[in-house]
Amino acid sequence: MSADARPTDGQAVSPDLVAEVQSLVSSPPNPATATHAAKVVGASGAASPGEREHDVHLAARPPFGRQDSGDTVLGTIHGDKTEPAKGQSDAAVETTAPPSTYESYPPAPASEAPAEVLAETKGLRRLRMASAFLTLFLAGWNGGSTGALLPYIERNYNINYARVSVLFVSTFLGYVVAAAGAGTLSRKVGYGHAMLISMLVELAGNIINSSQQVNFGLMCFGFFVVGMAFATQLGLCNAYFTILPKPLMWTGILHGIYGLGSFASPLVATAMVTRGVPYHLFYTTNVGLNIPVFALAWFAFRNLQALPQHPNEKAPTEGASTGALRATLSSRAVWTLAIFLMLYVGAEESLGGWIVSYVLEARKGSPEGASWVASSFYLGIALGRIFLPPLNMLMGERVAVIIYLVFAIALECVAWFVPILASTAACTALVGVAISTFYTAAITTGGKLVPRALHADAFALMSSIGQSGSAFWPLIVGIMSTKKGIWVVEPTVVALLGAQGICWLLVPKVGRRVE
Repeated sequence: MSADARPTDGQAVSPDLVAEVQSLVSSPPNPATATHAAKVVGASGAASPGEREHDVHLAARPPFGRQDSGDTVLGTIHGDKTEPAKGQSDAAVETTAPPSTYESYPPAPASEAPAEVLAETKGLRRLRMASAFLTLFLAGWNGGSTGALLPYIERNYNINYARVSVLFVSTFLGYVVAAAGAGTLSRKVGYGHAMLISMLVELAGNIINSSQQVNFGLMCFGFFVVGMAFATQLGLCNAYFTILPKPLMWTGILHGIYGLGSFASPLVATAMVTRGVPYHLFYTTNVGLNIPVFALAWFAFRNLQALPQHPNEKAPTEGASTGALRATLSSRAVWTLAIFLMLYVGAEESLGGWIVSYVLEARKGSPEGASWVASSFYLGIALGRIFLPPLNMLMGERVAVIIYLVFAIALECVAWFVPILASTAACTALVGVAISTFYTAAITTGGKLVPRALHADAFALMSSIGQSGSAFWPLIVGIMSTKKGIWVVEPTVVALLGAQGICWLLVPKVGRRVE
């Protein structure tokens, strides 16, 4: 190869030069020529480091390593040595020590950096998931029984719809306290200890509710305590499940198990009270479930200090608690999803909480039939959360929620305008299926839109404000029912479903992770 072919200052490597080097590789090796070629073009086909130092006009790029093969035109690379190609002598290759760190080229965007994985064994992960499943089953067991017990609570204390609705308000106040303190608590004492503390608080509330049926104010305090504990547990469980592989599927199963608890408890509660058992003794079943739930959580979460962060997120600092809460409160995504959840939970609890009274009075059904209607609604929620997520992933969650909302509104209108008990029961169960994945969709969407460093605060706020809908809207239904009649349940649910559709369209689109 002539010296004229060598690139000079200001010149890039010409195609003729590349062709000449390729012909040299295919021809019998000449040690001197091969060495010269390696110096000129390097192993990658770009100018060698020496050439780049003398020619500032040549574009530089970071060193890189082959990820698919160690074969090159100069030989095969094994570790720190370069093995000459077949028929080529060792002298034909000029080797240099490789850089200590290789980078892929081009570099991956920062937003695509892989998230840190929680350091836990497969067995420990399964134990933690089982603990969360049982925790949410107990939460559903506790919440689903309220609607079935309301007529008996009204009769015991001789109060009307509006007065008994104070129970929902008490629960809401517990959610507010959890929204303000759950994230801070988890940072102060650790994720696992925060979970265990919330379970002890829940146990205290259930003991209060199961121990008396004389003081309505004390019962309201018990609902406040249980609500505070449940909102804390819900936020912590949601935060954990969003970092698991396939978060949509597992979060759907988590909340599906909540629905199974809500399905079973009205049947048990109705069976007890219709046989003359005082309503407050139903809460002894909550106490009995609380003990194994706490024991399992102790083994699963007691050593979990904190959830891992995304590598692009800053590590917590001294003022992290105040800064994280401030950032959460200023997040549009958090507030939009929180309001969506408030409307969703309000519709779910208004329907599930008042459907027993609605069937008894508006449809003239029996207590057993009314409890089955409530249970079928929660069963629809449970089954939908378990089996619909694959369909949601196929359609896209944003589109799926809108489609389900249209079906739910249509079914509610049928239940409203067709005065037949069987029609009301069937439509109510199908509405449960249609709206079942809304909570999961909001949580997984929040996991993508909200930085992981804010997850504890964000999910506590979203869960607490969302659960506040279970207090505010049933209260509104109770007040309106006292003045207008129990028939207002169905039109209120239709209005809440329509408002959810508007709010869902305002949620930021998930095109990339927002940091």
